[in-house]
Amino acid sequence: MKKRIITVLLALTLLVCLSVSVFAESQLWNITDDAGLLSDEEYTQLESYAESVSETYGVGVYVITIDNYEDYYDSPYETAWQFYHEYTLGEGDDRDGIILLLSMDNRQFANFVYGPKADYAFDEHGVLELNDWYLDDFRNDDWAGGLNHFVAGCEDFLAKAAAGEPVRRSTTGPILLITLGSMVFALIVCLILKGKMKSVRTVTHANAYVVGALNVTASRDQFTHTTETRTKIEKESSSSSGSSESDGGGHGSSGSF
Repeated sequence: MKKRIITVLLALTLLVCLSVSVFAESQLWNITDDAGLLSDEEYTQLESYAESVSETYGVGVYVITIDNYEDYYDSPYETAWQFYHEYTLGEGDDRDGIILLLSMDNRQFANFVYGPKADYAFDEHGVLELNDWYLDDFRNDDWAGGLNHFVAGCEDFLAKAAAGEPVRRSTTGPILLITLGSMVFALIVCLILKGKMKSVRTVTHANAYVVGALNVTASRDQFTHTTETRTKIEKESSSSSGSSESDGGGHGSSGSF
């Protein structure tokens, strides 16, 4: 009788453990290291860091590492997009957040931004600029360093957005280049024209400018009509480099490391 009770208790314990395991697999944390890139200590520190940033700014910061995105969907970006929505990631009613996906077998990455608050902090230019925080680490196989820099970059961008100064593309550089280019072009034109001018001396009599007989006759041009030809310019579709969008809102980027 006691053996039967012990057997039943063991079976119930195993069932509970399996249920917990299945539940754990049905959710994602801020850091989901399925590819096993981090040590236990690195994972614990990074999970705490990402959770703290998410709670502070109300924008979820997520990382998912997998072996190969091809086991899930057709592209790294689509895989990041699907994970974000399938697991209902994000903070608040608008599910604001940013997710970074690493696919290790083919060394591909993708990030995806969702929600108005997240979009304000990470616009299309900002997402590409954020990549510079961590891609060099990944190229050197420094996974812990790269993931920490990703979270640190998110914290920096979110702090600037919270202060009303989100990261945006600078317009000072292009304007300065255009101005300098115009000045250099004008200088070159002036030098060319100056080189073609001949030196002259001042004279006091008008007849010095007359060669031969002077014969001036009146003439008149009369404008009647003009002909105008118009050609329709067809617009060509274009897409931004390194940036992608998908149905359902959100934007992001993808590439290799």
